[in-house]
Amino acid sequence: MLPQSLNTRPAPVYLVSSDEPLLLREWLDEAREALRAQGFEDIQQQVVENVQQFDWNGLLEAGQNLSLFSSRRAQILRLPGCRPGTAGAKVIARLCAEPDGDSLYILTMTRLDAQSRKSAWFKAIQKAGEVCELKPVAAERLPQWIQARAAGLGLTLEPAAAACLAELTEGNLLATAQELEKLALIAPAGVPVDERRIHDTAGRSARYSQFLLVDACLAGDARRAFRILDSLCQEGVSTVQLQYALTTAVTQLLRLKAAQTQGGLGPALWSQLRIWQSKQRLYQQALPRFSQVNLERLLQSCARLDRLSKGQESAQPGDDWRLLRQIVRALCGLRLKAA
Repeated sequence: MLPQSLNTRPAPVYLVSSDEPLLLREWLDEAREALRAQGFEDIQQQVVENVQQFDWNGLLEAGQNLSLFSSRRAQILRLPGCRPGTAGAKVIARLCAEPDGDSLYILTMTRLDAQSRKSAWFKAIQKAGEVCELKPVAAERLPQWIQARAAGLGLTLEPAAAACLAELTEGNLLATAQELEKLALIAPAGVPVDERRIHDTAGRSARYSQFLLVDACLAGDARRAFRILDSLCQEGVSTVQLQYALTTAVTQLLRLKAAQTQGGLGPALWSQLRIWQSKQRLYQQALPRFSQVNLERLLQSCARLDRLSKGQESAQPGDDWRLLRQIVRALCGLRLKAA
């Protein structure tokens, strides 16, 4: 849920932390609408590959040079982890200490750790702006979350159906949301959805889905991955759906890689990332293929695919699918060509 200030008097800085791509995406979509209503017509987004190499001073300069078409500007900065680095911390402190009424900043990070919460930059944001933590849905609450989301789409799910969908999607909120959207299109109006219909619809789509595509990539099976990708393309699946699934996998790999480097790859992290036991072997198989830098570059490519898929970046027809194929190739462990 958005903080009330975004609809009334926006704060100069917002920090949004979450490990759930669906929750973060929807929060940002709502934030953009609220900001446009407040006169922020120039809303830009940047994805930070490496907090140490990012041009933080350039971020300050961009905020000072307002667009010719808008007197108020909002900048969304997507960080790969939960720390901005030394230079980033200084710039964040300055943004909080010297707010500009015509510029607003939204920083997105993964779940905050104890060290981040104790930092000066975090406390500066708490004082000058707002911190929004989007917590994952606990496994025991997922069926209720599914029923509530279904109701928002005009669907009524029986308790057994909601539990069945939670199991089939293995707690993946994005997968669950997409299955509910599909059900809303095909389920008879006014008829409660039972467990059998969940099996019929979700089970039928399991043969070639974005989730099997991710599984093939994690396994390093490029031939199977491209066979699934070609099938999805022929079925008319949008690159937006595939981008979300791939971004989730890359983000999870980044978290796992960082923990592995620090010797903290334990059961708590698997649970935190909502990677079910049946999928853990695939991630363990994929981890040795990548360095932290490789994964950050992949995340940057996923961010560009997101912009292409939404028409936020000028491109030639088919550029989104070409970039998608490069991402799949790289996630399988093959070299990522220059985009």
